[in-house]
Amino acid sequence: MTTITIDAVTFEVASAALQSAAEEMGSILKRSSYSPIIRDMDDFSCAIFSASGELVAQADYIPAQLGAMSLVVKSILTRWEGRIQEDDAYICNHPYMGAMHLPDVNIVTPIFSGGELIAWAGTAAHHIDVGGVNPGSEGPELTELYGEGVVLPPVRLSIAGIENEDLVAVLTENFRDPLSTLSDLRAQRASCKLGEERVHELVRQYGRAELLEVMQRMLDSVETAVSRLLAQLPDGVGEAEGSLDDDGVGGPPTRIHARVEKRGNRLSIDLSGSDPQTAGAMNIPWASARAGLVYAVRCVVAPGLTSNDGLLRVLDITAPEGTVVNPLPPAAVSIRHNSCQRLADTLIRAMQDLWPDRAVASSTVTFFSFNVGSTHPKTGRSSVMADVVGGGTGATRDSDGIDGVDTYMSNVGVMPTEVVETNYQIRVRRTEFRPGSQGLGEFQGGLGLIREYEILDHPQHATFYAEQTDSRFAPEGAGGGGRALPTQITVLAPDGSVVDRPMKTSRVLPAGSVVRVETSGGGGYGDPARRSAALRERDLRDGRLAERSNEDAR
Repeated sequence: MTTITIDAVTFEVASAALQSAAEEMGSILKRSSYSPIIRDMDDFSCAIFSASGELVAQADYIPAQLGAMSLVVKSILTRWEGRIQEDDAYICNHPYMGAMHLPDVNIVTPIFSGGELIAWAGTAAHHIDVGGVNPGSEGPELTELYGEGVVLPPVRLSIAGIENEDLVAVLTENFRDPLSTLSDLRAQRASCKLGEERVHELVRQYGRAELLEVMQRMLDSVETAVSRLLAQLPDGVGEAEGSLDDDGVGGPPTRIHARVEKRGNRLSIDLSGSDPQTAGAMNIPWASARAGLVYAVRCVVAPGLTSNDGLLRVLDITAPEGTVVNPLPPAAVSIRHNSCQRLADTLIRAMQDLWPDRAVASSTVTFFSFNVGSTHPKTGRSSVMADVVGGGTGATRDSDGIDGVDTYMSNVGVMPTEVVETNYQIRVRRTEFRPGSQGLGEFQGGLGLIREYEILDHPQHATFYAEQTDSRFAPEGAGGGGRALPTQITVLAPDGSVVDRPMKTSRVLPAGSVVRVETSGGGGYGDPARRSAALRERDLRDGRLAERSNEDAR
Protein backbone atom coordinates (compact mmCIF):
# COMPACT_ATOMS: atom_id res chain seq x y z
CA MET A 1 0.00 0.00 0.00
CA THR A 2 1.42 3.36 -1.05
CA THR A 3 1.66 5.98 1.68
CA ILE A 4 0.46 9.42 0.61
CA THR A 5 2.60 12.26 1.92
CA ILE A 6 0.90 15.62 2.36
CA ASP A 7 3.05 18.60 3.28
CA ALA A 8 1.83 21.05 5.93
CA VAL A 9 1.03 23.86 3.50
CA THR A 10 -1.03 21.63 1.21
CA PHE A 11 -2.90 20.22 4.18
CA GLU A 12 -3.79 23.67 5.53
CA VAL A 13 -4.90 25.01 2.15
CA ALA A 14 -6.92 21.93 1.18
CA SER A 15 -8.58 21.57 4.59
CA ALA A 16 -9.48 25.28 4.54
CA ALA A 17 -10.97 24.76 1.09
CA LEU A 18 -13.24 21.98 2.41
CA GLN A 19 -14.32 24.20 5.28
CA SER A 20 -14.93 27.03 2.82
CA ALA A 21 -17.03 24.68 0.68
CA ALA A 22 -19.33 24.01 3.64
CA GLU A 23 -19.64 27.75 4.27
CA GLU A 24 -20.40 28.40 0.61
CA MET A 25 -23.05 25.68 0.66
CA GLY A 26 -24.69 27.65 3.46
CA SER A 27 -24.70 30.81 1.38
CA ILE A 28 -26.42 29.00 -1.48
CA LEU A 29 -29.06 27.51 0.82
CA LYS A 30 -29.78 30.79 2.60
CA ARG A 31 -30.12 32.79 -0.60
CA SER A 32 -32.20 30.27 -2.56
CA SER A 33 -34.55 29.06 0.19
CA TYR A 34 -38.20 30.08 0.35
CA SER A 35 -39.10 29.99 4.05
CA PRO A 36 -38.22 32.75 6.53
CA ILE A 37 -37.00 30.23 9.11
CA ILE A 38 -34.16 29.32 6.73
CA ARG A 39 -33.78 32.52 4.71
CA ASP A 40 -34.03 35.05 7.57
CA MET A 41 -33.40 33.03 10.75
CA ASP A 42 -30.52 30.78 9.54
CA ASP A 43 -31.94 27.55 10.98
CA PHE A 44 -29.81 25.18 8.89
CA SER A 45 -26.40 23.52 8.63
CA CYS A 46 -24.15 22.36 5.78
CA ALA A 47 -21.28 19.89 5.85
CA ILE A 48 -18.84 17.65 3.98
CA PHE A 49 -18.42 14.02 5.10
CA SER A 50 -15.93 11.26 4.38
CA ALA A 51 -16.99 8.25 2.30
CA SER A 52 -17.60 6.30 5.53
CA GLY A 53 -19.86 9.04 6.90
CA GLU A 54 -17.56 10.87 9.32
CA LEU A 55 -18.12 14.62 9.58
CA VAL A 56 -15.03 16.32 8.10
CA ALA A 57 -16.00 19.99 7.68
CA GLN A 58 -19.11 21.80 8.89
CA ALA A 59 -20.11 25.44 8.64
CA ASP A 60 -20.85 26.98 12.04
CA TYR A 61 -24.52 27.81 11.66
CA ILE A 62 -26.42 25.75 14.25
CA PRO A 63 -24.41 24.00 16.99
CA ALA A 64 -27.41 21.74 17.63
CA GLN A 65 -26.51 20.00 14.40
CA LEU A 66 -22.79 19.68 15.16
CA GLY A 67 -21.95 16.04 15.71
CA ALA A 68 -25.42 14.94 14.59
CA MET A 69 -25.58 14.94 10.79
CA SER A 70 -23.00 12.18 10.32
CA LEU A 71 -25.45 9.70 11.87
CA VAL A 72 -27.82 10.28 8.95
CA VAL A 73 -25.03 9.52 6.47
CA LYS A 74 -24.23 6.31 8.30
CA SER A 75 -27.93 5.33 8.19
CA ILE A 76 -27.91 5.89 4.43
CA LEU A 77 -24.82 3.69 4.07
CA THR A 78 -26.46 0.95 6.12
CA ARG A 79 -29.81 1.06 4.32
CA TRP A 80 -28.51 1.52 0.76
CA GLU A 81 -25.24 -0.42 0.81
CA GLY A 82 -24.32 -1.58 -2.69
CA ARG A 83 -27.03 0.53 -4.37
CA ILE A 84 -25.67 4.07 -4.00
CA GLN A 85 -25.09 5.75 -7.35
CA GLU A 86 -23.95 9.09 -8.73
CA ASP A 87 -26.44 11.97 -8.68
CA ASP A 88 -28.70 10.33 -6.10
CA ALA A 89 -30.04 12.62 -3.39
CA TYR A 90 -31.27 11.14 -0.12
CA ILE A 91 -33.81 12.65 2.24
CA CYS A 92 -34.19 11.70 5.92
CA ASN A 93 -35.84 13.21 8.99
CA HIS A 94 -36.19 10.05 11.11
CA PRO A 95 -35.07 10.84 14.70
CA TYR A 96 -34.27 7.18 15.32
CA MET A 97 -32.14 6.91 12.17
CA GLY A 98 -29.79 9.79 12.84
CA ALA A 99 -31.96 12.89 12.43
CA MET A 100 -33.05 15.20 15.24
CA HIS A 101 -36.78 15.89 14.96
CA LEU A 102 -39.10 15.66 11.98
CA PRO A 103 -39.00 19.35 10.91
CA ASP A 104 -35.18 19.15 10.61
CA VAL A 105 -34.96 17.55 7.17
CA ASN A 106 -31.61 16.23 5.92
CA ILE A 107 -30.69 16.17 2.23
CA VAL A 108 -27.48 14.22 1.58
CA THR A 109 -25.76 13.43 -1.74
CA PRO A 110 -22.90 11.03 -2.52
CA ILE A 111 -19.77 12.33 -4.26
CA PHE A 112 -18.05 9.96 -6.69
CA SER A 113 -14.68 10.26 -8.42
CA GLY A 114 -13.55 7.72 -11.00
CA GLY A 115 -16.47 5.49 -10.05
CA GLU A 116 -15.42 5.50 -6.36
CA LEU A 117 -17.50 6.96 -3.53
CA ILE A 118 -15.11 9.46 -1.91
CA ALA A 119 -17.30 11.81 0.14
CA TRP A 120 -20.78 13.13 0.89
CA ALA A 121 -22.33 16.61 0.88
CA GLY A 122 -25.15 17.22 3.33
CA THR A 123 -27.58 19.83 4.58
CA ALA A 124 -30.03 19.92 7.47
CA ALA A 125 -32.71 22.61 7.50
CA HIS A 126 -35.74 23.32 9.66
CA HIS A 127 -38.90 23.12 7.56
CA ILE A 128 -41.91 25.06 8.73
CA ASP A 129 -44.24 22.08 8.47
CA VAL A 130 -43.93 18.35 7.75
CA GLY A 131 -47.51 17.40 8.57
CA GLY A 132 -48.79 15.95 11.82
CA VAL A 133 -51.39 17.08 14.32
CA ASN A 134 -50.30 20.71 14.76
CA PRO A 135 -49.27 23.39 12.25
CA GLY A 136 -45.48 23.49 12.44
CA SER A 137 -45.42 19.75 13.31
CA GLU A 138 -44.41 20.36 16.93
CA GLY A 139 -46.41 19.82 20.09
CA PRO A 140 -45.40 19.34 23.72
CA GLU A 141 -48.55 17.29 24.31
CA LEU A 142 -47.81 14.73 21.60
CA THR A 143 -46.95 11.28 22.89
CA GLU A 144 -45.83 9.42 19.77
CA LEU A 145 -43.56 10.23 16.86
CA TYR A 146 -46.38 9.46 14.42
CA GLY A 147 -48.36 12.50 15.55
CA GLU A 148 -45.47 14.83 14.74
CA GLY A 149 -45.54 14.54 10.96
CA VAL A 150 -44.37 12.44 8.02
CA VAL A 151 -41.52 10.14 9.08
CA LEU A 152 -38.89 9.68 6.37
CA PRO A 153 -36.20 7.03 6.73
CA PRO A 154 -33.30 7.48 4.28
CA VAL A 155 -35.03 7.39 0.88
CA ARG A 156 -34.16 8.89 -2.50
CA LEU A 157 -35.48 12.35 -3.27
CA SER A 158 -33.63 12.21 -6.60
CA ILE A 159 -32.61 9.08 -8.52
CA ALA A 160 -29.61 9.46 -10.83
CA GLY A 161 -30.31 13.19 -11.03
CA ILE A 162 -34.08 12.89 -11.67
CA GLU A 163 -36.45 14.07 -8.95
CA ASN A 164 -38.53 11.23 -7.51
CA GLU A 165 -42.02 12.33 -8.59
CA ASP A 166 -43.80 9.70 -6.50
CA LEU A 167 -42.14 10.84 -3.29
CA VAL A 168 -42.73 14.50 -4.14
CA ALA A 169 -46.43 13.76 -4.63
CA VAL A 170 -46.64 12.09 -1.21
CA LEU A 171 -44.93 15.03 0.47
CA THR A 172 -47.11 17.58 -1.34
CA GLU A 173 -50.30 15.96 -0.06
CA ASN A 174 -49.12 15.70 3.55
CA PHE A 175 -47.62 19.14 4.25
CA ARG A 176 -49.67 22.26 5.01
CA ASP A 177 -47.50 24.55 2.90
CA PRO A 178 -46.08 22.34 0.13
CA LEU A 179 -44.84 25.29 -1.95
CA SER A 180 -42.50 26.35 0.85
CA THR A 181 -41.38 22.83 1.66
CA LEU A 182 -40.62 21.71 -1.88
CA SER A 183 -38.87 24.99 -2.67
CA ASP A 184 -36.67 24.58 0.40
CA LEU A 185 -35.89 20.95 -0.45
CA ARG A 186 -34.71 22.03 -3.89
CA ALA A 187 -32.58 24.75 -2.31
CA GLN A 188 -30.97 22.09 -0.13
CA ARG A 189 -30.33 19.96 -3.21
CA ALA A 190 -28.68 22.93 -4.94
CA SER A 191 -26.51 23.48 -1.86
CA CYS A 192 -25.34 19.86 -1.95
CA LYS A 193 -24.61 20.17 -5.67
CA LEU A 194 -22.32 23.10 -4.93
CA GLY A 195 -20.53 20.98 -2.31
CA GLU A 196 -20.03 18.21 -4.87
CA GLU A 197 -18.56 20.68 -7.36
CA ARG A 198 -16.09 22.06 -4.83
CA VAL A 199 -14.90 18.57 -3.88
CA HIS A 200 -14.42 17.68 -7.56
CA GLU A 201 -12.35 20.85 -8.00
CA LEU A 202 -10.09 19.77 -5.13
CA VAL A 203 -9.70 16.30 -6.67
CA ARG A 204 -8.60 17.89 -9.92
CA GLN A 205 -6.19 20.18 -8.11
CA TYR A 206 -4.59 17.75 -5.63
CA GLY A 207 -5.57 14.24 -6.74
CA ARG A 208 -8.16 11.84 -5.32
CA ALA A 209 -5.84 9.92 -2.98
CA GLU A 210 -4.32 13.15 -1.71
CA LEU A 211 -7.71 14.68 -0.89
CA LEU A 212 -8.82 11.54 0.93
CA GLU A 213 -5.64 11.73 2.99
CA VAL A 214 -6.39 15.38 3.79
CA MET A 215 -9.83 14.37 5.07
CA GLN A 216 -8.36 11.71 7.36
CA ARG A 217 -5.75 14.11 8.65
CA MET A 218 -8.46 16.68 9.43
CA LEU A 219 -10.13 14.12 11.68
CA ASP A 220 -6.80 13.03 13.19
CA SER A 221 -5.70 16.59 13.89
CA VAL A 222 -8.82 17.43 15.90
CA GLU A 223 -8.50 14.17 17.85
CA THR A 224 -4.84 14.93 18.61
CA ALA A 225 -5.51 18.55 19.58
CA VAL A 226 -8.35 17.68 21.97
CA SER A 227 -6.27 14.85 23.49
CA ARG A 228 -3.41 17.26 24.18
CA LEU A 229 -5.71 19.86 25.69
CA LEU A 230 -7.29 17.26 27.96
CA ALA A 231 -3.86 15.99 29.04
CA GLN A 232 -3.04 19.50 30.30
CA LEU A 233 -6.12 19.63 32.55
CA PRO A 234 -6.35 18.13 36.05
CA ASP A 235 -7.84 14.66 36.42
CA GLY A 236 -11.00 14.35 38.46
CA VAL A 237 -14.77 14.04 38.49
CA GLY A 238 -17.47 16.66 38.11
CA GLU A 239 -21.24 16.32 38.40
CA ALA A 240 -24.27 18.50 37.78
CA GLU A 241 -27.97 18.17 37.21
CA GLY A 242 -30.68 20.35 35.79
CA SER A 243 -34.43 20.05 35.45
CA LEU A 244 -36.97 20.70 32.75
CA ASP A 245 -40.15 22.38 33.97
CA ASP A 246 -42.24 19.28 33.24
CA ASP A 247 -42.51 16.26 30.96
CA GLY A 248 -44.32 18.11 28.18
CA VAL A 249 -47.83 17.11 29.28
CA GLY A 250 -48.00 18.92 32.63
CA GLY A 251 -46.32 16.19 34.66
CA PRO A 252 -43.47 16.57 37.17
CA PRO A 253 -40.09 18.14 36.36
CA THR A 254 -37.72 15.98 34.30
CA ARG A 255 -34.17 15.64 35.57
CA ILE A 256 -31.02 15.54 33.44
CA HIS A 257 -27.87 14.41 35.26
CA ALA A 258 -24.30 14.46 33.99
CA ARG A 259 -21.17 12.94 35.52
CA VAL A 260 -17.90 13.84 33.82
CA GLU A 261 -14.63 12.08 34.62
CA LYS A 262 -11.30 13.05 33.12
CA ARG A 263 -8.33 10.68 33.18
CA GLY A 264 -5.22 11.42 31.16
CA ASN A 265 -6.27 12.44 27.66
CA ARG A 266 -9.79 10.96 27.72
CA LEU A 267 -13.13 12.22 28.96
CA SER A 268 -15.91 9.93 30.20
CA ILE A 269 -19.44 11.33 30.21
CA ASP A 270 -22.17 9.41 32.02
CA LEU A 271 -25.81 10.48 31.59
CA SER A 272 -27.31 7.40 33.22
CA GLY A 273 -28.59 9.41 36.20
CA SER A 274 -31.12 11.18 33.97
CA ASP A 275 -34.84 10.48 34.25
CA PRO A 276 -36.67 7.94 32.07
CA GLN A 277 -38.05 9.13 28.75
CA THR A 278 -40.97 11.51 29.08
CA ALA A 279 -44.64 11.09 28.27
CA GLY A 280 -44.64 14.21 26.10
CA ALA A 281 -42.36 15.43 23.32
CA MET A 282 -39.41 16.54 25.49
CA ASN A 283 -37.26 13.50 24.68
CA ILE A 284 -33.81 13.97 23.12
CA PRO A 285 -33.07 11.54 20.27
CA TRP A 286 -29.51 10.24 20.34
CA ALA A 287 -28.33 12.42 17.44
CA SER A 288 -29.30 15.55 19.36
CA ALA A 289 -27.82 14.28 22.63
CA ARG A 290 -24.54 13.51 20.87
CA ALA A 291 -24.56 17.00 19.37
CA GLY A 292 -24.97 18.38 22.90
CA LEU A 293 -21.93 16.45 24.09
CA VAL A 294 -19.82 17.71 21.18
CA TYR A 295 -20.98 21.28 21.77
CA ALA A 296 -20.27 21.29 25.52
CA VAL A 297 -16.84 19.67 25.25
CA ARG A 298 -15.86 22.00 22.45
CA CYS A 299 -16.96 25.06 24.48
CA VAL A 300 -15.14 24.13 27.67
CA VAL A 301 -12.09 22.21 26.43
CA ALA A 302 -11.38 23.31 22.86
CA PRO A 303 -13.31 26.46 21.87
CA GLY A 304 -10.73 27.46 19.25
CA LEU A 305 -10.88 24.25 17.21
CA THR A 306 -12.93 23.54 14.14
CA SER A 307 -15.56 20.89 14.67
CA ASN A 308 -15.49 17.43 13.15
CA ASP A 309 -15.99 13.85 14.29
CA GLY A 310 -12.38 13.60 15.44
CA LEU A 311 -13.51 15.09 18.76
CA LEU A 312 -15.77 12.10 19.43
CA ARG A 313 -12.77 9.77 19.43
CA VAL A 314 -11.61 11.01 22.87
CA LEU A 315 -15.03 10.59 24.50
CA ASP A 316 -16.43 7.57 26.33
CA ILE A 317 -20.19 8.03 26.57
CA THR A 318 -22.78 6.25 28.70
CA ALA A 319 -26.41 7.06 27.88
CA PRO A 320 -28.79 4.15 28.54
CA GLU A 321 -31.69 3.61 26.18
CA GLY A 322 -35.07 4.51 27.57
CA THR A 323 -33.90 7.71 29.25
CA VAL A 324 -34.84 11.27 28.31
CA VAL A 325 -31.41 11.64 26.64
CA ASN A 326 -31.73 8.45 24.57
CA PRO A 327 -35.40 7.45 24.22
CA LEU A 328 -36.80 4.34 22.61
CA PRO A 329 -39.12 4.68 19.60
CA PRO A 330 -41.81 5.73 19.05
CA ALA A 331 -41.37 8.33 21.81
CA ALA A 332 -42.24 11.86 20.70
CA VAL A 333 -39.29 14.25 20.29
CA SER A 334 -40.61 17.34 18.48
CA ILE A 335 -39.67 19.92 21.13
CA ARG A 336 -36.43 18.18 22.05
CA HIS A 337 -34.42 21.38 21.53
CA ASN A 338 -35.53 22.78 24.90
CA SER A 339 -34.19 19.61 26.49
CA CYS A 340 -31.00 19.87 24.42
CA GLN A 341 -30.41 23.35 25.79
CA ARG A 342 -30.81 22.04 29.35
CA LEU A 343 -28.47 19.14 28.57
CA ALA A 344 -25.81 21.56 27.25
CA ASP A 345 -26.10 23.74 30.36
CA THR A 346 -25.86 20.71 32.65
CA LEU A 347 -22.80 19.32 30.85
CA ILE A 348 -21.02 22.66 31.01
CA ARG A 349 -21.75 22.99 34.73
CA ALA A 350 -20.48 19.45 35.33
CA MET A 351 -17.19 20.33 33.62
CA GLN A 352 -17.02 23.52 35.66
CA ASP A 353 -17.42 21.41 38.77
CA LEU A 354 -14.39 19.48 37.54
CA TRP A 355 -12.42 22.60 36.48
CA PRO A 356 -13.68 25.56 38.59
CA ASP A 357 -11.32 28.02 36.91
CA ARG A 358 -13.46 27.69 33.77
CA ALA A 359 -16.74 28.58 35.48
CA VAL A 360 -19.27 30.89 33.83
CA ALA A 361 -22.84 31.72 34.80
CA SER A 362 -25.65 29.82 33.13
CA SER A 363 -27.36 31.16 30.03
CA THR A 364 -31.09 30.91 29.45
CA VAL A 365 -32.33 27.58 28.08
CA THR A 366 -35.83 29.00 27.57
CA PHE A 367 -35.98 28.65 23.76
CA PHE A 368 -39.48 30.08 23.32
CA SER A 369 -41.00 28.77 20.08
CA PHE A 370 -44.17 30.08 18.42
CA ASN A 371 -45.76 28.06 15.59
CA VAL A 372 -49.02 29.20 13.99
CA GLY A 373 -51.22 27.90 11.20
CA SER A 374 -52.04 31.18 9.47
CA THR A 375 -52.83 32.60 6.03
CA HIS A 376 -50.97 34.96 3.74
CA PRO A 377 -52.40 38.51 4.07
CA LYS A 378 -52.48 39.11 0.29
CA THR A 379 -53.11 35.73 -1.31
CA GLY A 380 -55.10 34.02 1.44
CA ARG A 381 -52.96 30.93 0.86
CA SER A 382 -52.47 28.64 3.85
CA SER A 383 -49.13 29.32 5.55
CA VAL A 384 -47.31 28.27 8.70
CA MET A 385 -45.24 30.63 10.82
CA ALA A 386 -42.38 29.43 13.02
CA ASP A 387 -40.56 31.94 15.24
CA VAL A 388 -38.03 31.60 18.07
CA VAL A 389 -37.22 34.08 20.85
CA GLY A 390 -33.92 33.90 22.71
CA GLY A 391 -32.69 35.45 25.96
CA GLY A 392 -29.52 36.34 27.83
CA THR A 393 -26.20 34.54 28.09
CA GLY A 394 -24.44 34.07 31.40
CA ALA A 395 -21.80 36.47 32.67
CA THR A 396 -18.13 35.48 32.89
CA ARG A 397 -15.39 36.41 35.36
CA ASP A 398 -14.52 39.48 33.28
CA SER A 399 -17.57 40.44 31.20
CA ASP A 400 -21.35 40.85 31.18
CA GLY A 401 -23.49 38.39 29.26
CA ILE A 402 -24.95 39.09 25.82
CA ASP A 403 -28.48 40.47 25.54
CA GLY A 404 -31.30 38.85 23.59
CA VAL A 405 -29.63 36.04 21.65
CA ASP A 406 -30.35 32.39 20.95
CA THR A 407 -28.00 30.71 23.39
CA TYR A 408 -25.98 27.50 23.68
CA MET A 409 -26.75 25.01 20.93
CA SER A 410 -29.00 27.34 18.99
CA ASN A 411 -27.98 30.26 16.84
CA VAL A 412 -31.08 31.43 14.99
CA GLY A 413 -32.28 34.99 14.73
CA VAL A 414 -35.67 36.29 15.78
CA MET A 415 -37.93 36.72 12.74
CA PRO A 416 -37.98 40.34 11.52
CA THR A 417 -41.28 42.10 12.22
CA GLU A 418 -41.67 43.05 8.56
CA VAL A 419 -41.37 39.39 7.54
CA VAL A 420 -44.00 38.33 10.08
CA GLU A 421 -46.52 40.96 9.06
CA THR A 422 -46.13 40.56 5.29
CA ASN A 423 -46.35 36.75 5.32
CA TYR A 424 -48.88 35.95 8.06
CA GLN A 425 -52.06 37.29 9.64
CA ILE A 426 -50.09 38.19 12.75
CA ARG A 427 -48.95 41.53 14.16
CA VAL A 428 -45.82 41.93 16.30
CA ARG A 429 -46.82 44.52 18.91
CA ARG A 430 -43.54 44.64 20.86
CA THR A 431 -39.99 43.35 20.61
CA GLU A 432 -37.68 44.76 23.27
CA PHE A 433 -35.18 43.86 25.95
CA ARG A 434 -36.57 42.85 29.37
CA PRO A 435 -35.03 45.13 32.04
CA GLY A 436 -34.14 43.38 35.29
CA SER A 437 -34.31 39.89 33.80
CA GLN A 438 -30.57 39.34 34.21
CA GLY A 439 -28.77 37.77 37.16
CA LEU A 440 -26.91 40.38 39.20
CA GLY A 441 -23.22 40.23 39.99
CA GLU A 442 -19.89 41.95 39.57
CA PHE A 443 -20.69 41.12 35.98
CA GLN A 444 -24.35 40.77 35.04
CA GLY A 445 -26.06 38.30 32.77
CA GLY A 446 -27.48 39.35 29.43
CA LEU A 447 -31.06 40.59 29.22
CA GLY A 448 -33.99 38.50 28.12
CA LEU A 449 -36.52 39.64 25.52
CA ILE A 450 -40.19 40.68 25.50
CA ARG A 451 -42.16 39.92 22.34
CA GLU A 452 -45.91 40.13 21.72
CA TYR A 453 -47.87 38.52 18.89
CA GLU A 454 -51.44 39.54 18.01
CA ILE A 455 -53.66 37.15 16.08
CA LEU A 456 -55.39 38.96 13.21
CA ASP A 457 -58.42 38.42 10.97
CA HIS A 458 -59.48 34.89 11.92
CA PRO A 459 -58.94 32.17 14.58
CA GLN A 460 -55.54 30.51 14.24
CA HIS A 461 -54.06 27.30 15.64
CA ALA A 462 -50.96 28.16 17.68
CA THR A 463 -48.41 25.97 19.46
CA PHE A 464 -45.99 27.70 21.81
CA TYR A 465 -43.73 26.58 24.60
CA ALA A 466 -40.75 27.53 26.71
CA GLU A 467 -38.56 26.34 29.54
CA GLN A 468 -37.55 27.97 32.86
CA THR A 469 -41.06 29.22 33.59
CA ASP A 470 -40.48 27.55 36.98
CA SER A 471 -38.36 29.92 39.09
CA ARG A 472 -36.54 26.95 40.67
CA PHE A 473 -34.90 26.26 37.32
CA ALA A 474 -34.04 29.83 36.27
CA PRO A 475 -30.46 30.42 34.99
CA GLU A 476 -27.93 30.10 37.80
CA GLY A 477 -25.17 32.50 38.73
CA ALA A 478 -21.53 31.61 39.34
CA GLY A 479 -18.85 32.87 41.75
CA GLY A 480 -21.46 34.46 44.01
CA GLY A 481 -23.58 35.93 41.21
CA GLY A 482 -27.37 35.88 41.26
CA ARG A 483 -29.99 33.95 39.32
CA ALA A 484 -31.84 35.43 36.38
CA LEU A 485 -35.60 35.86 36.38
CA PRO A 486 -37.72 32.97 35.10
CA THR A 487 -39.50 33.12 31.76
CA GLN A 488 -43.18 34.01 31.63
CA ILE A 489 -45.77 33.42 28.90
CA THR A 490 -49.07 35.33 29.08
CA VAL A 491 -52.12 34.84 26.87
CA LEU A 492 -54.44 37.86 26.62
CA ALA A 493 -58.03 37.76 25.40
CA PRO A 494 -59.20 40.21 22.71
CA ASP A 495 -60.47 42.52 25.49
CA GLY A 496 -56.99 42.63 27.08
CA SER A 497 -57.78 40.43 30.08
CA VAL A 498 -55.38 37.67 31.09
CA VAL A 499 -56.54 34.22 29.95
CA ASP A 500 -53.70 32.22 31.53
CA ARG A 501 -49.92 31.87 31.85
CA PRO A 502 -49.08 28.48 30.33
CA MET A 503 -45.70 26.75 30.15
CA LYS A 504 -46.46 24.85 26.97
CA THR A 505 -49.66 24.66 24.98
CA SER A 506 -51.35 24.05 21.64
CA ARG A 507 -54.69 25.75 21.07
CA VAL A 508 -56.89 27.77 18.69
CA LEU A 509 -56.70 31.49 19.45
CA PRO A 510 -59.49 33.86 18.37
CA ALA A 511 -58.67 36.97 16.38
CA GLY A 512 -57.53 39.75 18.69
CA SER A 513 -55.76 37.41 21.10
CA VAL A 514 -52.22 38.33 22.16
CA VAL A 515 -49.40 36.02 23.23
CA ARG A 516 -46.68 37.73 25.24
CA VAL A 517 -43.37 36.06 26.13
CA GLU A 518 -40.85 37.49 28.59
CA THR A 519 -37.71 35.36 28.44
CA SER A 520 -35.13 34.85 31.15
CA GLY A 521 -31.78 36.59 31.10
CA GLY A 522 -28.42 35.03 31.93
CA GLY A 523 -27.01 34.39 35.40
CA GLY A 524 -24.63 36.85 37.07
CA TYR A 525 -20.98 36.29 37.99
CA GLY A 526 -19.32 37.46 41.21
CA ASP A 527 -20.47 39.55 44.17
CA PRO A 528 -22.88 42.31 43.04
CA ALA A 529 -21.27 44.67 45.56
CA ARG A 530 -18.06 44.56 43.50
CA ARG A 531 -19.68 45.91 40.33
CA SER A 532 -17.78 48.98 39.17
CA ALA A 533 -19.22 52.49 39.43
CA ALA A 534 -18.89 52.91 35.65
CA LEU A 535 -20.95 49.79 34.97
CA ARG A 536 -23.56 50.81 37.55
CA GLU A 537 -23.88 54.18 35.86
CA ARG A 538 -24.28 52.48 32.50
CA ASP A 539 -26.97 50.18 33.90
CA LEU A 540 -29.01 53.19 35.02
CA ARG A 541 -28.44 55.15 31.80
CA ASP A 542 -29.49 52.20 29.61
CA GLY A 543 -32.49 51.26 31.75
CA ARG A 544 -31.20 47.76 32.41
CA LEU A 545 -32.47 47.52 35.98
CA ALA A 546 -35.99 46.93 37.26
CA GLU A 547 -37.59 46.21 40.60
CA ARG A 548 -37.01 42.61 41.67
CA SER A 549 -38.31 40.82 44.73
CA ASN A 550 -35.79 39.38 47.16
CA GLU A 551 -36.77 35.89 46.02
CA ASP A 552 -36.25 36.78 42.35
CA ALA A 553 -32.76 38.12 43.05
CA ARG A 554 -31.54 35.01 44.87
